[in-house]
Amino acid sequence: MTSVKNIVVVNTSPIIYLSAINKTDLLKKLFGEIFIPGAVKQEIISGGKDTFGFLEIKNEPWIKTKTIENELAKKCLLTDIDDGEAEVIVLAEELKANIIVMDDRLGRKVVRLRGFRVIGTLRLLIAAKEKGIITEVKPLVEKLKEFGFWISADVYKDVLARSNEIT
Repeated sequence: MTSVKNIVVVNTSPIIYLSAINKTDLLKKLFGEIFIPGAVKQEIISGGKDTFGFLEIKNEPWIKTKTIENELAKKCLLTDIDDGEAEVIVLAEELKANIIVMDDRLGRKVVRLRGFRVIGTLRLLIAAKEKGIITEVKPLVEKLKEFGFWISADVYKDVLARSNEIT
């Protein structure tokens, strides 16, 4: 039996936040390689070399940048979401991706409406624990919060429950 290779397109914030907590490698360990559109690359590198995610985008061969072809589809999406999110969706359609990694609530809603499976940074942490890549989720969520990652009390409890870390 052959395994199905996931084609994964990632938005800006998961890369930045995972880089902030020194866990960008989780994307590689979970998916092998990921794709980002040009707008996501630009959002990250425009902040300069001290921006979280900058070095990963520049140096990691498993992070593949692809230029979208359908600019019209992107323009249609820009009424609801930003440039990076719009290009993520268009690139996912062009690559026939099976997973989009995105944190923005409105962006995630648009992704779901277009029929894609979407996961966020927190779900990545849970998946990494389930696969034995990391041993705890809670300390990483706490670090994310220190870097400005917003999470409601209910979502926080849900993440800890899903990762069997409620104390």
